[in-house]
Amino acid sequence: MINDCAHVGEDLSSYINNRGLAKVDLIKRGRNIVDKTLGVLFKVAMLPDYDIYHVHYALQDAYIVSKLKRLDVLHCHGSDIRWTIDGKWGFIVKHNLRKAKVVLYATPDMEQKIMKYREDAVYLPTPVRTDTFTLKQQYNNPLRAVYFKLSYEKPPTNLFSMLKEKGISVDVLERKFPYEEMPDLLKRYDIFIDRFTIPSFSKTCLEAMSCGLATIDYRHKEDLAGRVKELTASFVREEGLKNREYVIRNHDVEKVAEQLVGIWKTYLYKT
Repeated sequence: MINDCAHVGEDLSSYINNRGLAKVDLIKRGRNIVDKTLGVLFKVAMLPDYDIYHVHYALQDAYIVSKLKRLDVLHCHGSDIRWTIDGKWGFIVKHNLRKAKVVLYATPDMEQKIMKYREDAVYLPTPVRTDTFTLKQQYNNPLRAVYFKLSYEKPPTNLFSMLKEKGISVDVLERKFPYEEMPDLLKRYDIFIDRFTIPSFSKTCLEAMSCGLATIDYRHKEDLAGRVKELTASFVREEGLKNREYVIRNHDVEKVAEQLVGIWKTYLYKT
């Protein structure tokens, strides 16, 4: 696996290796301009031969792999398909979609756009480490909500004031802490406020749901007042349990990793 995105590569490769389903080397890179260009070029050029090259995100990493190795699996994660494909660097994304033997996409909202270029693209749900993002045992009184700042949107202007009027405190946080601290941080709260402009759950939202948090998300955009009204202590606890069950059923890393290995085996069999 080359590159990582929102720790999806880390979660999948760790589980697959630990269970002995395959042997995966995860090649990471930094986010500065040198790591994203010359650094990737050097790392890919120095790679030995592998059975499968699986690249996360459809930009320069995948392009370099397609030129120096083979672009066997292209794993699209969001902004590469939602926004970049129609912008300045869209030609790289489209090239990678054409060249990849297998194309995966991580959230259902990408389906309509990605199918214009790859009708055989496969939906692979975002994995969640439910053994790490475990169910919280206690809820706060009064309830507490958390929102992480996003670069591409701002939350509805009246949402925080409505929550505070209901007695629910809101913390607005920057993502300036190690990922390993995320499970404990999320479990300090009872409600997770997710994104609204993208009609799918973010990975962090799924992780919060795995911890038993209720959510305010894209589904509630048209009736935020009604959603806030629902958020009583008993409702939040009940919804938190349902959210945990939903994530285990649809996004548990075990199920997603086994699905991915099945896709790899199918690819190997066909070739």
